[in-house]
Amino acid sequence: MSNIELLNKSRTYEVMDLWLRTTTHSNSFVENNFWEKYYDVIKDKYIEEKDVYIYTEGDKVIAFTCVNDANMIAGLFVDPEYQNKGIGTEMIEFLKLKYPILHIKTYALNRKALAFASKAGFIIDGAERHEHNNEVMYTMLWSR
Repeated sequence: MSNIELLNKSRTYEVMDLWLRTTTHSNSFVENNFWEKYYDVIKDKYIEEKDVYIYTEGDKVIAFTCVNDANMIAGLFVDPEYQNKGIGTEMIEFLKLKYPILHIKTYALNRKALAFASKAGFIIDGAERHEHNNEVMYTMLWSR
């Protein structure tokens, strides 16, 4: 049974704590304290996206994702303790039922994220440098 629901903004702190933990864990190649510097910017960006979905287990948020007006997935974040248990796949499959086309960006150096997106049916359709840390990011596309 799916535990996916729209974010209630009263859970913003819990979601942002999850964001910081998963982002630093998954992108260790980015300089120390980079993510902390952008915490407030990211909070405003993610929480104000078109659709923010959380995945809960009991009363705990263990994953979340955001989709903006351009059908861009603005990240998929799964608590490191719950990774490799199908939660990210379940969230992507949930999004595929709601949107006919999806885009996602991932760092070229994040091989795990690239493999995950490829397995989920996304294909690389471009590349760019991240404006704040100069790391290469791939843009990826999925459509029905």
